[in-house]
Amino acid sequence: MRGLFFFLSLVVGDVLHAQVVIRGRVLDLSSRKPLSNVGVGLDKSTDKVLTATDGSFVIQGLEPGFHTVTAQLDGYENETSSEMLFTYDKSPEIVIEMQSLSQGIGEVNIRKTNLQRREAESPVSSQKLSIREIERNPGGNRDISKIIQSLPGVISIPGFRNDVVIRGGSPSENKFYLDGIEIPIINHFQTQGSTGGPVGMLNVNFIKEVNFYTGAFPVNYANGLSSVLDFRQMDGNTNKAKYRFTLGSSDVGFTADGPLSKKTTYIFSARQSYLQGLFSVLGLPFLPNFIDYQAKVKVKLNEKDDITFLMVGAVDFFKLNLNANDNVTDSATLKTNKFILNYLPVYKQWNYTFGTVYTHFGTKSKTQTFLSRNMLSNTSFKYKNNDESSEANRIFTYASTEEENKLRIENSRNLGRWKLLVGGGTEFVQYGVDNNAKVLIPGAPGTAGTVKDVQFHSLLELFKYSGFVRGYRNVMGTGTLSFAGRLDGNGFNKSMRNPLNQPTVSVSASLPTAISGLFFNANMGQFTQLPSYTMLGYRNSYGSFDNLNRIKYMRNRMVAAGLQYNKVKDTKITWEGFYKNYSNYPFALRDSISLGNLGTDFAVLGNEPVSSVSKGKAYGMEFLVQRRSRSGLYGILSYTLSWSQFNDKNGKSVRSAWDSRHTLSMVGGVKLKRNWELGAKLRFATGRPYTPDNISRSLVKANWDVRGTALPNYGSLNSGRLANFSQLDIRVDKVWYFKKASLNLYMDIQNALNNAYLGPQTLIAAQDAAGNLISDPSAPVPSYKGEYLLNSSGFLQPSIGVIWDF
Repeated sequence: MRGLFFFLSLVVGDVLHAQVVIRGRVLDLSSRKPLSNVGVGLDKSTDKVLTATDGSFVIQGLEPGFHTVTAQLDGYENETSSEMLFTYDKSPEIVIEMQSLSQGIGEVNIRKTNLQRREAESPVSSQKLSIREIERNPGGNRDISKIIQSLPGVISIPGFRNDVVIRGGSPSENKFYLDGIEIPIINHFQTQGSTGGPVGMLNVNFIKEVNFYTGAFPVNYANGLSSVLDFRQMDGNTNKAKYRFTLGSSDVGFTADGPLSKKTTYIFSARQSYLQGLFSVLGLPFLPNFIDYQAKVKVKLNEKDDITFLMVGAVDFFKLNLNANDNVTDSATLKTNKFILNYLPVYKQWNYTFGTVYTHFGTKSKTQTFLSRNMLSNTSFKYKNNDESSEANRIFTYASTEEENKLRIENSRNLGRWKLLVGGGTEFVQYGVDNNAKVLIPGAPGTAGTVKDVQFHSLLELFKYSGFVRGYRNVMGTGTLSFAGRLDGNGFNKSMRNPLNQPTVSVSASLPTAISGLFFNANMGQFTQLPSYTMLGYRNSYGSFDNLNRIKYMRNRMVAAGLQYNKVKDTKITWEGFYKNYSNYPFALRDSISLGNLGTDFAVLGNEPVSSVSKGKAYGMEFLVQRRSRSGLYGILSYTLSWSQFNDKNGKSVRSAWDSRHTLSMVGGVKLKRNWELGAKLRFATGRPYTPDNISRSLVKANWDVRGTALPNYGSLNSGRLANFSQLDIRVDKVWYFKKASLNLYMDIQNALNNAYLGPQTLIAAQDAAGNLISDPSAPVPSYKGEYLLNSSGFLQPSIGVIWDF
């Protein structure tokens, strides 16, 4: 690969001497009128061009690469565009909207860059990622869920899944929005009732920037307790059609964008995984495969009205490789493959989200209407010894759908010194499930317990409604003060029908200190989240909703406060402390565990009897240094110290599964000559707690034949702790810019130091030479003998990628 890089750099490295041209327009944010005589130039550059009478500008003589553009005009706040990629033949149009100082809310004339910008509603617990930080992240594989692990508050979880664990909360507490439309799913093979999965499904070719909130959540983006990810997509090319071909470590993709008419642009992509063929060649016991698609069409009706159509969706297949042990002679591999084949289910998922956003700019106001529909279909099954020929072998079959139809309207306007946002929404939900499973009911100590057939069909239809308001203004010159409130309700039960039972309240402040460039930021609020539909729609043997009178909105009362220093050029420096207090958290009655400890496997979460009685808390501190630069060094340094606890079955507060005490991430890159770029990411995390196996109960034949894996000993909940985790990832990029195309080749080396991560040994039922399970005659109840398999993950994983723009 090194030889190929060297050869291409010699052949075509400097043969072209064309220049990049950036075109755009500058508008008044309120009136939508073009602004003339605005000084426009590259961020931090002293060379400026002036806009024409129609607000247009042209910047010439640039080198290809990532650029941001800054606009300056007396009487207006300085404004900086999002970072975008410009080549000789690819020049996205930039539209900059400037706000008059007479109407401004925020950091008047102090705002240095978008990186240092403090949002009035979310001055703390909010971060931004640019397109370069997304595209060039070492080990990120262009996957958003992996890339945000570089930010403070995000716990690094070893393994192949993308579970987003924030500030000691479970993966089910995260919400995702794409251009203002909620998208419930961002991962392939997602755990229903939670948010994690092994592979991200959003195409980063669409993403302009990511706003990441770990507290002080925007009042119009509700129903999350740990984080909100707000993805902003770029528009299609206004000049001509452009195409991108990508080849990564797990998939191949194609993206097209361009104009459909003078006022309409589009961008579309599709990706196909090749993991199934690769895993089959490697002899692995499971064979995943996926397809995803994404599209956006934007129509500019006039200067004050536009409409956007978007869609995103995926189809996921997961089947077993029943021939994995063919020609295998190694005893440990044979046992590991058989163990995996005997407990992993076969399943298929598909999902989609369609949405429309209509935006109207009035006089000193903006009104947006969001209309969307999303659907998830999840089917899975498991038969004993994977023998589907007889119904007697059935362990479970499961088929479920979730459908949401949403309408939300927002109006923001300037009212003197205040800026106000008012809005509301409604949803109609349909959740259906056909469940037929053998379920283990724990017995008294020393007994086998019982296996019960749980079979039900459920259809849940639900109306949800909400209203919200937010107001903020300047205080103390460059400071801000914000108040927000929200009411949510639905028709599931009496408690939830009354929105006053689950209010959201948030107060934020950002105040200048006596030290120039240093701000004190704080937020205090109560945030709520509706439990998953799997909990609401679960029915008992009588056909009624089993959790009807036991379940409430989950609640998180949070305080976050800290300092932000803006005096270092191109750099954001923050320190924060946070405290989260959970109540009304669902508690699984069958297994006697808070669901705050679950959500990182492939099982369905919440499809069981629960009660909203659990409590928890999480607290800690975070430190961040984030630097962006058009040339030279850029990167992110983050450190998190945190504690997380939930109540056990005795009501005692014990450490949760997310109590990763220390988390350190250092990611950085440097742009070198001749369009080379080198990046590295180092992560360290204290091992998370885990619950040891209940050995005697796990090996009881009636239990093992149903589960195929060990039973946790919840009497010793999270009493163990995994080994510490560390990993170094390295990425090298080389880009060639041609007159009508560009080629980016990269090598990404995950776990460059080849650090093995050892988890607790895996308990299995012992097997003889023929693979048959061995009975234990000394056990008081019919049981198998046990043995252990080494549980090791992490290995040197190099990959080569291609990005071809033409």
